[in-house]
Amino acid sequence: MRRRTVAALLLPLVLAGCGIRETDVVEAGGAATVLVQPVPEDRMTLYFVGPDGRMMPMVRDTGRPWPSTTSPAGETVPYDGFGPEYEISAGALRRERVTTEKVLAALMAGPVDREAAAGATTALPQGGKGAPRVEAGPGGPSARTRRLRVSFPVQGLPEAAVRQLVCTTAFAEDPTGRTEVTVTGPDGSLPAAGCEG
Repeated sequence: MRRRTVAALLLPLVLAGCGIRETDVVEAGGAATVLVQPVPEDRMTLYFVGPDGRMMPMVRDTGRPWPSTTSPAGETVPYDGFGPEYEISAGALRRERVTTEKVLAALMAGPVDREAAAGATTALPQGGKGAPRVEAGPGGPSARTRRLRVSFPVQGLPEAAVRQLVCTTAFAEDPTGRTEVTVTGPDGSLPAAGCEG
């Protein structure tokens, strides 16, 4: 018993003398983050209301097959949709995108069963006539502004419904979501808004 006690007392002294010195805390920046982004040609992102009242993005597969990973000449081109220095086959970029109007029609139809089972709901009015239309905003098509025309009144819409329209449109128009959207209905327009936070 005495040998075990002596060994237990000597062990920390032996380990302390093994040449490892104490160091200061080294600042290395914030925590690593990963941007998970659907491939625009194969998926769409719809924004619904989650159980806590905040926006809940849901990704739906459009059912399109993946293209071959190489073009006939094996040519690759830069594609910043996934970050700097990422390349994609030239043939993959020639595929047709899902139009913003189709994405908005899916949003207006509400969550599908699996999305509802995850807690997604909608604050948008149901049974509206006519699909939403997206137009270029001030500055023309190249500017990051869009006007979204809907068939229902917008002045009394809940904030969650406006955010659903703005966020879904912003990400359908630009994979990074950096688009300002003005929602316009038969009763006027709401101020331009983005999908931050």
